[in-house]
Amino acid sequence: MVKQSNSTTLTLDPQGRVLLPKALRQRLGLKPGDRLVALVEEGRLVLLPWERVEAELWGEVAGLEGSLAEELLAERRQEAARDA
Repeated sequence: MVKQSNSTTLTLDPQGRVLLPKALRQRLGLKPGDRLVALVEEGRLVLLPWERVEAELWGEVAGLEGSLAEELLAERRQEAARDA
């Protein structure tokens, strides 16, 4: 069940856009020009700040060593040599 204190009703306009009410934007610290990433998770719409998503992505690749492009090219060359 959705808690009343954390719920807001939004309406789609004819173009499919949603307006986030000012109180909600303020509570989330959103301002004009901020980018959000929209995800569908288990039938729910989830909006995440782009900066959070970007930070998570960089965190996932931070420990990688070497060049993924070079690794892919080496694999493709091996496949081509086998097929020749």
